[in-house]
Amino acid sequence: MNKTLLIEILLDPTSSDSEKDDAVIHLGNNFEDERTIDLLIQVSNNMEFDEMIAASCGESLGQIWLRKGRINFEKLSRLKGSALNEALSLIKAQRIDWYEEYIEMTLDSKDKNI
Repeated sequence: MNKTLLIEILLDPTSSDSEKDDAVIHLGNNFEDERTIDLLIQVSNNMEFDEMIAASCGESLGQIWLRKGRINFEKLSRLKGSALNEALSLIKAQRIDWYEEYIEMTLDSKDKNI
């Protein structure tokens, strides 16, 4: 399936949640460009989407970063809720160094805000 069609399915209000979830999974498995990453972050934070879709966005993002062998911590920090939990779960299981760096960054950030 091509990327344009997957994005159309994801953003089409008449698509079912399962179709949108499948589109997210296909995007995460087949594309790793910045536009795809940004779209998955945007969808994961959009309250109009089902929580299952948000979680799949986080999982897809984790898979993209792991496949690329590099992570964007700024973009990871923009995730919330189940999307963040799913991404961190994959990262913790496969790249503990990234996970520890993220935790340290969030702790440092909280210390600065006190």
